[in-house]
Amino acid sequence: MKIFLPKISLAILLLVSINFAGFSQYEVQSQYINEPELMIEFAEDCALFWQGVHDDTYGGFFVEVGKSGNILNNNNKSLVSESRDAYGFTRAFMLTGNEEYLDYAKSALDFMYEHLWDEQYGGWHRRCNRSGNYPYLGEKTAFDQHYALLGITAYYEATNNATDLEMLENGYDFIENSLWDNRPEYLGYYDETNRSGSFSYDKSFNATVDAITTHLYNLYLITKDDKYFTRLMEMKRNIQDYLVSSMANQEIGFVENYNSTWAVNNSERRTIMGHVLKTGWCMGRIYRINEDDETLESAKALVQNVLDKGYDHELGGPYKDYDRITGEMYMYGASDTAKAWWQMEQAITSGFLLYEITAEDKYLKMADESLDFFMNYFVDPVYGEIYADRNREGGRVPGWDENKGSEWKAAYHSIETAYYSFLYSKLLIKQESATLYYKFDATADSRTLNMTPLAVDFAKLKIDNITLNGNDYPDFNSDLRTLTIPAGTGGIFAVSYKMTSSPYSVEENETLASVNIFPNPFKNVVYLEFNLKKANFVNVSVYNNMGQKIETLENRKMTKGQYNLSWNTEVNPGFYYIVMTADGQRFTYKIIRE
Repeated sequence: MKIFLPKISLAILLLVSINFAGFSQYEVQSQYINEPELMIEFAEDCALFWQGVHDDTYGGFFVEVGKSGNILNNNNKSLVSESRDAYGFTRAFMLTGNEEYLDYAKSALDFMYEHLWDEQYGGWHRRCNRSGNYPYLGEKTAFDQHYALLGITAYYEATNNATDLEMLENGYDFIENSLWDNRPEYLGYYDETNRSGSFSYDKSFNATVDAITTHLYNLYLITKDDKYFTRLMEMKRNIQDYLVSSMANQEIGFVENYNSTWAVNNSERRTIMGHVLKTGWCMGRIYRINEDDETLESAKALVQNVLDKGYDHELGGPYKDYDRITGEMYMYGASDTAKAWWQMEQAITSGFLLYEITAEDKYLKMADESLDFFMNYFVDPVYGEIYADRNREGGRVPGWDENKGSEWKAAYHSIETAYYSFLYSKLLIKQESATLYYKFDATADSRTLNMTPLAVDFAKLKIDNITLNGNDYPDFNSDLRTLTIPAGTGGIFAVSYKMTSSPYSVEENETLASVNIFPNPFKNVVYLEFNLKKANFVNVSVYNNMGQKIETLENRKMTKGQYNLSWNTEVNPGFYYIVMTADGQRFTYKIIRE
């Protein structure tokens, strides 16, 4: 007998399924997700720590910083560190509206512009002394050149300042002119060049993926310029062709270092879990602008590699580094396994985004438990900020220091963790409006700005409300997320964003209609008919009453229309569940095999 399930029955079945342990929606445990405003407080605490290491004499920030905020070396400044400090303080401003944070960010950027830009050849010097003299005149790496743009891009997003745009374009031009390999068969960024940019060589994870996360992706969201989209698609292809494709031949992770023709550098065997997760996060972000199934599958494969081989499922969070050939963990002289501050962030951000895309609980669980471990054990409750490393249980790694600042560790990852955790928690989990602040000074011309602060389903991300200097501001397009500012108008804009729906809680079905499952109960074959209201990526799987997946019936992007599926099985009699995921929503239907 054919059973027709009208819309009201869908709702009933969905509610019933929520009580079934095997398919109940994962319930977030971390108070930092359930109370997102705690992440703003955390960002402010981190900013306070880094304010204490600002160089009030020469500008910028000291680099080598001890556990209590004490300066370990007051005679050097680092390009990457200054840019990361500028980024952190910019995000702190965007979370709070405190303009003092922008002043600190600007101090770091001004120091970079005045002392670390190579006036003779272009590009950026790696480091200099405290006052800005004696810059390093050696090679220039893609890592340094990419990360120089991190803080500038964030500051430009928050201020739309013309001076910063000019420096941003200058730095980007050097990268394109000196580090881009335009040979059709070897396209990609070189890993290193000489000072003049005339001799470049090698390829790497850093040259490729860090281009996305430091500037390419956000610049595309800000400007919608095709040149950034083109580069993003080329980075995607590099990731798929070399990093992802290399995973099949590794015990864990992927190959991170190559020569100029993308041949594997076999002398370097280290693979870093944070790099694998970051690459997954970047591929997830690219998926949100190209909606390409191959891109999404790559993102999922990358994160799954860590979940399967380099993740602590008992206490939460990824481990650090491994030998990709043997699968053995690098201990670096420690007697206990270790976790790193920045790698924890990659688990959090990639987890949130892939959950938003797929509605699969494992990603939310990874974000939830990684953030909880991060906040409970990496944060220093006495002196503020976070430690660089913790052992598996959250304590100090024996034999390792607990310093807070270096060329690689600044205000970046701690405050970025706060920034994205706040946004994703508010928008996806709490399903509340999230407010960010921008300072757009008055200009002689009117302008329309793109306002997209993070990767999500852009069709669902709207501007909810805007105020200018505390007063309602009406000139915006909610759906397009644009803000129009007339000539002569400026000030502090508070922009509130919202999501129209979230996978974390589904109250109505806007995706499926006329779902029919028959016969039910069934003997050997059960049929599923459904009407998809709009094109979406759809997964249809069958689970037993223990929550174990039995079979996947469909897993692909489908166009709008009517579909007919069947499950021919010899499984034991009993209760089973057909679980459909579409458009970030999940629907569960109980079936009975006689």
